[in-house]
Formats: sequence, C-alpha cells, structure tokens
Amino acid sequence: MSTHRILLIEDDPSEAQLAQRTLRKIDPELEVIRLHDGEDFLNYYHQHPTPRDFDLAIMDLHMPRTSGLEVLRTLQQEDQRTPFPIVMFSSSENQQDIAQAYAYGSSAFVTKPSTVADYRRALSNIVRFWVDTNRRP
Repeated sequence: MSTHRILLIEDDPSEAQLAQRTLRKIDPELEVIRLHDGEDFLNYYHQHPTPRDFDLAIMDLHMPRTSGLEVLRTLQQEDQRTPFPIVMFSSSENQQDIAQAYAYGSSAFVTKPSTVADYRRALSNIVRFWVDTNRRP
C-alpha cells in the first residue's frame, strides 16, 4: 500500500482506538484522522477546500449530536457529493437503517462484527477494497 488518508468518524473511544490500531497494522503509513461524531465530520468537511485529498471515510451510524444518517442526508440536501466513498460501519443490522444509508448516498454498509478478530478482518477488507482495489475517476 502507498500512503492514503482516511477519515474515521467514531464516537466510542474504545472502538476508535481499536479501529486506529487495526488501520495502523494494515498500513503503518496510512494517515487516519479521527473525528468524534457527524457534527465534527460536517464541520471538518466544510472547512477543507480539498476533500479530494481523502481516500475513504469510515463512519459509525449511531452517534451523539449528528448521526451518520444525518450526515448523509445533510450532504444529499446540500447536493454535496463527496469525492471519496463513505462506508457506514455500524453495529446496526436494522434493514431500515441500511436502506436509509444507501438512499442517502452511503457507498457501503458494513455491520460491525462482535469479535475483535472479525472486526479487524472486516475493517481490513473495507480498506483494501476502497483504497487498494476500487478505482475512482
């Protein structure tokens, strides 16, 4: 892998720490910017004139202040199409959550596995697909 930049939007400190450790193991040169919730993401996104510098956003669904669905809906209402994929990474298996995420423009929806090993494998698969395998214009 070469150097890539990922936004990690996760409100739970222990999950964020696990995700950051996992991402560093996938690629020690991977730059991960952790934001605490959807409001932080929207502020960060609107303040950076070159969001194309990011390869991927991995976002939790249920967060305080602004949820992942609210982020997607806001971007859609603003007619903002992120130049990078947004993958919802959530413990939810609710079909309505999944359908709404896709309706609002999520690139993918991955349910967080319950074991640490499976969590790491799922996160690795997300990054490998969206950063290494997928090609964007």
